[in-house]
Amino acid sequence: MSKTESGFTLVELLIAMTLLSMIMLLGTWSFSTFTSRWEGRLGYFAKHVSQSKDYILLSDVISSISPYLYNSNKQAKYYFEANNSQINAVSQSAIFNTNTPVMFKLSVETFSNGTKYLLYQEGILTPFNQDKKNILTHEKILIKEAHHISFEFFGWATISEKIISEDPLSSGSSKKPQWRNSYNSLSNNLMPISIRIKWNDSILELPLINDQGYWLTLVSQSGIDNE
Repeated sequence: MSKTESGFTLVELLIAMTLLSMIMLLGTWSFSTFTSRWEGRLGYFAKHVSQSKDYILLSDVISSISPYLYNSNKQAKYYFEANNSQINAVSQSAIFNTNTPVMFKLSVETFSNGTKYLLYQEGILTPFNQDKKNILTHEKILIKEAHHISFEFFGWATISEKIISEDPLSSGSSKKPQWRNSYNSLSNNLMPISIRIKWNDSILELPLINDQGYWLTLVSQSGIDNE
């Protein structure tokens, strides 16, 4: 009695190997495409997370600006000097030297390709006067690759305008705080009420928690200085 043996012919084996190679090639291509897209989306997500973190840090620094007093020509003055491309002030919320007040500087700078970026610099706050300032030891870019970046400041021009406006006997006064392109507390002894940052299509407006110009006037001056 004969026994029939079953198996694959050479042609069947070649066909099976060809199909298996095609399946492996298709699987490899699909995995590579999925990985590339995933890495792209992951990089996009990581970039936006990093940007959001920087915006939060910027908000914390600005909103925690303090009315720091220092000696200027034997008079107590607030330290806050700013224009539409730079801010110099003192903040209670630092990026690097945490849990201590810092002197910081925000400045609008330009990359070699013409785009703008916002540079943050800080240094530990120590007593200083008009001739001696603190050294800025750390820096970080908080906004990058912007077409434009600018600052605006909401506040009073002079102490007299502020007092007249708040005086109930002068209720008809038309003096109001306004948005300004520069603000210097050394000249008016007032801190701004709010700060606005504009870049591209974004606007960040932050109120300051300490607006104590009126109290500084009572403590450090015997009269009202008009500009």
